[in-house]
Amino acid sequence: MTQQVRRTLGRLPVLAGVILLAGVNGALASSAATDPTVPPKAPLQGASPARQTLANTCVFPDPVGARPVTMDVHATLPKVVQTGKPVQVKDFSLTFILGEGALGALTEVAGTATIELTAAREDKKSQIPVTLEIPATKVPAAGELKLVATGKVPDIVATRSGELRLTTGAPSLALTAEQADAPPKPVSCTQAPDQDTKLGSVTLLEMGVAKPKTDKPGQKAGAGAHAANEDPPPDAVFPLQPFESQGTSSVEKLGAFVRLTPSFIFNAFYYLYPAPPHRSTGSTILPPSKMTFLGFGFVPINGTMELLPTDYKTGNTVLDVETMLHGDTTTTAIARIELFGKLRDITINGVPLDVGANCMTSEPIVLNLRGPNWNAFTGGVLRTDRHDPDPAFRGFTLPKFSGCGVKEDLDSLLSGMGSGPGNQACIGVNQVGLPWEAERKCPNTDPPVGRR
Repeated sequence: MTQQVRRTLGRLPVLAGVILLAGVNGALASSAATDPTVPPKAPLQGASPARQTLANTCVFPDPVGARPVTMDVHATLPKVVQTGKPVQVKDFSLTFILGEGALGALTEVAGTATIELTAAREDKKSQIPVTLEIPATKVPAAGELKLVATGKVPDIVATRSGELRLTTGAPSLALTAEQADAPPKPVSCTQAPDQDTKLGSVTLLEMGVAKPKTDKPGQKAGAGAHAANEDPPPDAVFPLQPFESQGTSSVEKLGAFVRLTPSFIFNAFYYLYPAPPHRSTGSTILPPSKMTFLGFGFVPINGTMELLPTDYKTGNTVLDVETMLHGDTTTTAIARIELFGKLRDITINGVPLDVGANCMTSEPIVLNLRGPNWNAFTGGVLRTDRHDPDPAFRGFTLPKFSGCGVKEDLDSLLSGMGSGPGNQACIGVNQVGLPWEAERKCPNTDPPVGRR
């Protein structure tokens, strides 16, 4: 996908991102359950049903402990797909068979199941996490319990011909029950050894049009080797589910700490190359963030900071973000973000300070961010670190301000108070719908309870 196409999509208003998020959640809730006793739907043209039965050992809360659980997998796979077109796994469902007594005295349960599919072409593999919904299900007084989970598998776009193999990993369950005093703990499972976990395969045929292009040479600083030319092209392009982001920033000179207003990342894609670095892209609109700090160490100052893309003068408010992913198993993400800072609604000790409508940093703020243990599908944390061995990642410089003041020139005042090096930034990125685990969350993102 070219930069021009990404920007065209990205210029949709924030409402488009909200609609997209609603569509993702709705897809999970609206999928029909697949019951092995009901005849399957006729497969789509050029598609075939895929089924497998896998044995697992799942650990239930005490006193039940480890129990065998059979999992039936159902899906419809296309037989042939042109490279560059989405490989769509349809009618995906998991049916779990739990032995009598596995859930203790519970009489009705509901919840979610998560599982990883692995997409492999030749020796290149990528994990695709899938979240499925389990509707409210009565637990029989005696005998086995059948739980059916349904959901949508993210589309897979491959740019090279060959055979795409899909295999199924071990599931995990999160079940809730109104009758219980507390929700049951998550149920983790391991696959029994020596099983054929292959769900099916799709033949990829070379398409006769141009493949998705990367950025032009030198268009983005720090973009890496893949952005410098079109050879090699990515092995596959994965459309990603939307992400939500939370962040913090500190201004060294002021001793100020700012919690950034949460935002969404949409139109996200993951580019898998023959060798690292891989690449992910997305678009976001950063809402204004409130600031409160003590000027000169004792004067209470409040205001609003807007972060705008470098081409904001054209009317664009969408920030395109590119992240380079170094490594396959343990991935380190590196991002370079350039944006202007705009100040407004400033008050000093409760008295408005008229900074005008064009109080901006005189040049873009440059953020060099690094994030270890990054997951392209679920997210992670990108941040500066004053102890990083590379000086570029130890912090960012807040440029001087210009255009500030209506009745008097306030550039020197604001620049003297806040501009300078050594400031810190942190951005936590999390796939929409997943809980905010510690590995994807910046410290101190949540305000104290009394201030929420």
